[in-house]
This record gives sequence, C-alpha cells and structure tokens, in this order.
Amino acid sequence: MVLLRVSCPTKIPLLKVIINKAFKTKTKVTKRTIDISEAFGIGVDDEKVFPVFKDFVVDINPGDVVYITGESGSGKSVLLRELAKLLEKHEEFKPIITDKELDIDPDEIVIHGVGRDTAEAIEILSFVGLGEAFLFLRRYKELSDGQKYRYRLAKAIWKGAKTLIFDEFCATLDRTTAKVVAYLTQKFCRKRGLTLIVATTHTDLFEDLNPNVYIVKKFGAEVDVAYFRPEPKPCSILKDVVISEGTIDDYKKLEAFHYKGNRPFGITNIFKAEIRGELAGVIVYVLSYFNLKPRNIALPHIREMMRHNGLKAAIKYVNDNFRRIARVVVAPKYRGIGLGVKLVKETMPLINVPYIETLAVMAKYNPFFEHAGMKEIIYEREFDKQQQRVLEFLESMGLNVELSKSKKNNLSWLRALSKKQIKEVAEVIGNSLSERFTKPSLARRIKEGKFSLEDLAEAITLFKTKPKYYIWKNPDFIDFPEPVTQKVLNA
Repeated sequence: MVLLRVSCPTKIPLLKVIINKAFKTKTKVTKRTIDISEAFGIGVDDEKVFPVFKDFVVDINPGDVVYITGESGSGKSVLLRELAKLLEKHEEFKPIITDKELDIDPDEIVIHGVGRDTAEAIEILSFVGLGEAFLFLRRYKELSDGQKYRYRLAKAIWKGAKTLIFDEFCATLDRTTAKVVAYLTQKFCRKRGLTLIVATTHTDLFEDLNPNVYIVKKFGAEVDVAYFRPEPKPCSILKDVVISEGTIDDYKKLEAFHYKGNRPFGITNIFKAEIRGELAGVIVYVLSYFNLKPRNIALPHIREMMRHNGLKAAIKYVNDNFRRIARVVVAPKYRGIGLGVKLVKETMPLINVPYIETLAVMAKYNPFFEHAGMKEIIYEREFDKQQQRVLEFLESMGLNVELSKSKKNNLSWLRALSKKQIKEVAEVIGNSLSERFTKPSLARRIKEGKFSLEDLAEAITLFKTKPKYYIWKNPDFIDFPEPVTQKVLNA
C-alpha cells in the first residue's frame, strides 16, 4: 500500500510521500524445498511477508536533489519506482524521465542531438562537460562511458524533463569520473530548476551531489533520511589540483584536445594542472601581437606612445608588458568543473607583467575567461565586416555557411556551380584575401586566376567568426593605467 499527502506551504509546494511496501513469497513444493524446510525448521507451505518500506515518509520539493544509497538488494530501485509513480501525479514534477527511457541512436552525432541550433547545442553540451570541438563531431557510440553519461544528461534536459531519475547512478564509472559527473549533473539541474533523484550503492558522491535529501536504505524496512539546505560549492576534485610550471612536453600530451591543434608561436610560459599526479590541464602564454584594435580601445595611451615615441618604442612596450593566453587545454575527463577558470585565475599573477590578454572564438559559447576575472572589450574591425560580407555572398550563392569550415563540403558545392559562378566566387574571395591569411601562396593563385576548385574550397574555410577579446590588469602594477572597459564601438 502506498499513501500520499500533499501540503502547500506559502513558498514552495511540498510533496510528502508515505510509502508502505512489502513482498509476499510462497515457494513451490518439491523434494528439495521440503529438504530445506526440514533442515532449517521453516514451513514450506507458509506465505512469507518481507517488508521493504513501512510508513516511510520523505518530503520532496520541486528542484530538490535526492541522493539514495544502500546495499544491493536493499530496495533502492523499489523506492525509485514508487517515487516515479507518485511524482507523475503532480504537475510540478512532470514530465519525468528515467535513465531507462533514454533510447539514443548509437550513430547519433553529438552536436545534432540537443539544442534548437548550434549555439544552444554548444551551451548545453559545454555545461555537462562536453565542450570540446572534436567531441561535438563524434557519434554517441564513439564516446567514453563517462562522456555517454554526460550526453544522456544533456538529452534528458533537451527532452523537456522536469524530473530526472537515475538508477545505479555512475555505478560503472571510475570514482574520479563519477564525482565529476555527479557535480555537473546537480549543477545543471539546479541551474534549470529540475528535480534530480539518483540511487547508487556508492556513498562517495555526497559532496558533489550536494543533496537536499539524503536517504540511506538498509535491509528490511529500516531507512534513514536527512534533510539539508545546500549552498553552491566547487567540485570536490578541485581540492586535489596542484598547479605548477610545465614544459612543452606537458602541452604536447594535451594539444590534440584543443580545437586549433597546431602549436602556438612565441611561447614564454607554460603551467600545468595535476590531479593526484595525473595531468589534467595546461595553459600556454605567448608574446602578444604588436597591434590589436581592442587593446588600443582598452588602453588608448599605447596609440599616443606610438605617435610620440615611434613604432620601435611601442613594440618594446608591448613585448615588455603584455602576454597573451594562447591555449587553455583541459583533459576531457575534467571538463566543466571549473579547472580552466582555476588555471587562468591562478597563473595570471605568476607571469609578472601588467597585462594579460587573449582572443577566443569559443568564448561566445563558454565565457570562462570572464569567470576568471578578465574583462571583455567590445570592438569592430573592417576586416571582420569584410569577412562577414564574403560569407553573406557565399550564402546567397547557395553555400551552407554553417558547414563552410569543411573543405569537402565547400568542394561539393563548388562543383555544382557554373563556370561563370565560379569566376564570380573567385573574384569576391580574391578581393578579400590579404596578408592576414596564413597561406599567401593560396591567396596569390586565386588573385592571379591560377587556382583549382580545391584552392577555392580551402580559401572558403579561412573565413571565420570574429574572436572575443579579454584583458586582465595585474593589481600589483599600480603605475599602469586600468583598461577602459565600457563598450566602445568603432573607436
């Protein structure tokens, strides 16, 4: 028998669940069961009643995180099923999705599985720790067990669930990955106001799940329940992070996980983050570019210096007082827990220069530089406008610009054009190529009309989104001016 009472306090609807659950067993009469009956003095004809829950009461609010533990066979799964039935009757908790209901096509490409568009998909995937360009392009069957767990969470959210119920939560994962997934799951659910109920034999997830309700199911009808008012806190794994000076070899071990892949030029400093001796992340600082428009907006005194002291003095000033963050790479296992923020925040003061800056395209999807204390400077460049005009032209000619980073896709589109259209495309691209492009020989062939379709397809991949610019001023350098952070356009 299951009884249910619902009361409504002034602030939050409270679901008070009272559960009575027992199993009745009666064995079949055989020679062997009679032998057991005689040996142990139990009646073979008797019906046995095994109580699992007896007048068990638990209070659950919408948005709670409920953590159920206990030994195998103690009744955790029974409790999950009963809770699912009862919560389904109340709009505050509907719809409910259990892990058993998530049927995912093994060939599903990750970036296509969630979100109304690319931006929303990246936002959801990044929040569950799948914010890596190469992961976006993988199929579900190609993910690790930990990555599959994170993706299943993203799918459940995208399906519109208000309540998520997971049995054997993180049971098959190594315990470090389990803690990371537990932390990301509760953080994601709390941000979106979802109710999360999980059950597992493991008791090591308490700190990272940070539950409102903690249930320990023992054998028989005995159950312990505790209630908490949890405050947000970092993932427990971060307590084990050790940041120290690194080497190029440390970067090489993780560079394959960065979407750019190639090695940055002018490296000055490398720091690494280790977790219990395992390399978990690296950050790479380099000499900065001499002339950056957003820097000149943030620090107008640099342009004045160039006018009065000359180009050589300005270059020396930039080399002496600026460093640029060229790479922040976190091992996939540790994505989403704040390790990138920690690397940036704790290493910037160690560089011992007045200013740290960075340019990042992915920052529009994952603003972790801001979370580390850097400030964004809004800017516009004619170069970016020109690139946008080219992309708009190509789109008007039928190219799907969202796929323009694929040379194969561009080549397929070009082959469907007439000779006149190809010539028109080449003229537009040729007029837009400049020394800013990293392949001057390619630009020269297109401008001179000595190009192949493969050349045009490759050139199209070079047109890209404008990066965001961030800057940080070291407070120890009090004689240097603070960056101008108001949103200045077209300066």
